[in-house]
Amino acid sequence: SGIPSALHPSSALFGLGYTPDYVVYHELISTTKEYMSCVTAVEGEWLAEMGPMFFSVKESFESALKRRQRERLDAAAMEKDMKQKEEGEEDRK
Repeated sequence: SGIPSALHPSSALFGLGYTPDYVVYHELISTTKEYMSCVTAVEGEWLAEMGPMFFSVKESFESALKRRQRERLDAAAMEKDMKQKEEGEEDRK
């Protein structure tokens, strides 16, 4: 909703020593400050998966690089497997 809010002091997450990147809350308590109550920490990917019309996760440069490297390695492994299968079929003929 765009309303700046904080974890309520009675929340179990309040005493962690850090604030999770993403939280889901059930109740908003308005005093001189807005407090979230009944709070749980969640992964950002969960929000994007369960509510894609509301949330999206932007990929960082590092994770994009890692993903591309993994895709290249997977493609190379598939090509190697295909060549081995083709060679095995030619040997049988």
